Amino acid sequence: MSRAEPRARSKHIVSRTSLVVMLLAAVTACTAADSADPNHATTTASTTPVTAPAPSIAATTSTSSTSTSTTTTTTLPVIYTGVLRDVVVAASLAAVPEGTPVSSARQDRSPLYGNGCHVGWGATKPKDGCVFGDTSSDVVVVVTGDSHATAWFGAFDEAGKANHWKIVTVDKAGCPAADVRVYSAAYTDRFDVPYPACDAWRENALEYIALLHPDLVVFPMMSRRGVVGHGGASGLTEWGAGLGRSLDAVSAPGTKLLVIGDAPKTNGDNIPKCVSNHRNDVAECGNSRVAAVRDNRLAVLAEAARAHHATFVDPSNWFCTATFCPAVIGDLVVYRDEHHLTDSFARYRAPQIANSIRFALASNP
Repeated sequence: MSRAEPRARSKHIVSRTSLVVMLLAAVTACTAADSADPNHATTTASTTPVTAPAPSIAATTSTSSTSTSTTTTTTLPVIYTGVLRDVVVAASLAAVPEGTPVSSARQDRSPLYGNGCHVGWGATKPKDGCVFGDTSSDVVVVVTGDSHATAWFGAFDEAGKANHWKIVTVDKAGCPAADVRVYSAAYTDRFDVPYPACDAWRENALEYIALLHPDLVVFPMMSRRGVVGHGGASGLTEWGAGLGRSLDAVSAPGTKLLVIGDAPKTNGDNIPKCVSNHRNDVAECGNSRVAAVRDNRLAVLAEAARAHHATFVDPSNWFCTATFCPAVIGDLVVYRDEHHLTDSFARYRAPQIANSIRFALASNP
């Protein structure tokens, strides 16, 4: 993993003038109407009640008025959501809520690790037959990427079951779906070891995905990685270019594309351990938004998505208020280590993932 890079703080992601940005209505702690949102899919896990409102996903249009005319255009959007009510509540907590499964959070990881669908460091071919959600559905949603895509699996699985989508996973350890040459993350003491198995796997994985003729391909991103031969700003530019190449590789008539931006960065601690040690001052385990959310990276990913006819979703407000990203949300520990989501929290965010999928499927590239 590369070390944290300097980042520009901005109130909103800045996009090119051709990018239409839809700022969806903010969801606040006092907004009762959200419970009636028709886009809020019922994706409640059996042991994890979903109490947070889902973002409202509506058709994206922009209207520009002049003294003589009004022009309306519709394009693929960058989707922003307002801060969710449960995040606001979580940010105000002093103590860990009773019943929060702190001790089990370290082991609360995606079942893809146990069933072989998250292939290991040496693999060069994707594993076939990793089908979840509603396995009988004709609507095929492929989710591809590294361990951070795997960490989101629970949300996709729950959303697929509730909305009758077949979820196919194509994941590999430490290997982003974006076509960038990254250093191997298999070593704890070195960050300069190339990862050729990743490059081989990605080529095979993208070919495999294209042959599935899916309705939607989802790229959950984690772009905080060093790129071989590219440092600093050059590396970030390569992330955008590489994402574009991968989007093009699976683009086809009838196949929609969805990019989900990086989840916010933790404060660097092992989060379950931190929460266990700070049960009465749990804010110590959160992170400031300015440190957690890389607006410059999200902007690059959003522009790559737009340029290659994909919908982009910024998930930052699923985790953070305007200033703070708590470590416990909805009585769940958000991360199982320094940077991977717990499976329970991923499933808790199934309504937000479901709305994102629904919106992408309805898009008109």
